[in-house]
This record gives sequence, C-alpha cells and structure tokens, in this order.
Amino acid sequence: MVSGLPHWTEKAPESGSTTETDGRDQRLERLFRVKLVNTVIAGHGCVLEDWAMGQYIVRSQRGRSELVPALPQVWQRVEDIAGRAVDPLDPDLLARLSSLRA
Repeated sequence: MVSGLPHWTEKAPESGSTTETDGRDQRLERLFRVKLVNTVIAGHGCVLEDWAMGQYIVRSQRGRSELVPALPQVWQRVEDIAGRAVDPLDPDLLARLSSLRA
C-alpha cells in the first residue's frame, strides 16, 4: 500500500452492485480471505486477524504480533515468526484444504 491504494488482492470484483452492498460485500470477502489464510498458516502456529478493514495482524501462539498492510506481507511475517517457509505444496496443508471442500 505504498501508493495509498489497496493491494490488488484487496480490491472487490467489478460488479453492478450498489454502494450500499459494496461495503458489506467487501467485508465478507475480506473475512473469507482471513479464514482461508488461517487454514493455511495454522500449521505454522500463527493466526491472522483483520484490523480495521485496512491491515492485518499476524499473531503467534507465543504472543508475538506483527502488523502487515496486505496479504503478500502476511506470508513473509508468518515465515519470520515460524522460522520456516510456508509451502503451498505441503501434503498436510493440501489435506486440510481438501477437507474444506468435502
């Protein structure tokens, strides 16, 4: 968010919805992203929280917390806190994600 504009992952899809529903829809989409990311980072001992619809907080089980501006920085903070890489092809992660679809 260096430019002051939201990261592309934070933008709502273009649609014909009204301004009244846009805020609600954006909030629901953001909460869904937080839930999905929490599924991914659970094995790293971290939790992601939304902070004022503008940033995120990455928290560890040991009480460490880091404020990040957008989703790309979440992965780096989780890796810093956990001391290991977030591997999108990790078999345990893929099993957790598959169980969500069932």
